[in-house]
Amino acid sequence: MKRAWALLRLLWAFLRRDIQIAASYRLQFFFQFAGVLSICITFFFLSLMMRRVEGGIIQLEKYGGKYFGFVLVGVAFSTYMDAALRTFAQAIRQAQITGTFEAMLTTRAKIGPLIAGSSLYAVLFTSLRTVAFLVFGALIFQQEVHLSTWPVALLFMGLTLTATMALGIFAAGFIVLFKQGDPVTAGLAGLSWLLSGIIYPKEILPHWVQQVAGALPLTHTLEAMRLVLLTGAPLEVVWGSVVYLSAFSLVGIPVALAWFIYAVGRARVAGSLANY
Repeated sequence: MKRAWALLRLLWAFLRRDIQIAASYRLQFFFQFAGVLSICITFFFLSLMMRRVEGGIIQLEKYGGKYFGFVLVGVAFSTYMDAALRTFAQAIRQAQITGTFEAMLTTRAKIGPLIAGSSLYAVLFTSLRTVAFLVFGALIFQQEVHLSTWPVALLFMGLTLTATMALGIFAAGFIVLFKQGDPVTAGLAGLSWLLSGIIYPKEILPHWVQQVAGALPLTHTLEAMRLVLLTGAPLEVVWGSVVYLSAFSLVGIPVALAWFIYAVGRARVAGSLANY
């Protein structure tokens, strides 16, 4: 009980710090959500151009048949995963630049909670931006969203976050060792945009490419979210994606933490923790 309370206090301390910093830049909130609306408008007009042909795109039928709904979910959750992926590495990088990273590691707190706390505000804000995509799409552009499936959608947001945490922590390890050398984030983001079906159905890709895409967490997130939010599919329809994301998280997070701890140890021996 004491450990759980201490963990909550630690996370709250990080969250309060980041909220206070964000509150000093109030226009940032306006521009962030204005940017979300701008993206929605862009793809709405693109969907108007697609209306004459979307009925003949058989790959859209399983997702409701409307291109705007398809791309809305794709962009919303791809930006969610991309931001969550970069959050951990950016938090470590910022701590290095401000000179607080080495001080953080000298406290009695474990590395896992320190990483989680450093990224908590960014993750919560990113989640809010993702919800804003769906709200704007439903209220302003009249995109039908099945609100009754929100528990399943919330489950997938959590599983997407934990799967992304594994990749983000792994990327943060490269930041600790090489400062600005992070091949994980850019490579994964590029593959996801190319293969996961963000703005076009992955089913149009060659079969062997679709099999490669199936290894990416975002592929499972997008397929499940589209079925759940656009067609009202129940949990059993997307159960395969639940299993994959859960297994990815259960295996990936311990491996990523082990790599991060190793990277910190190497940096300590080299005396480069305070370098940036």
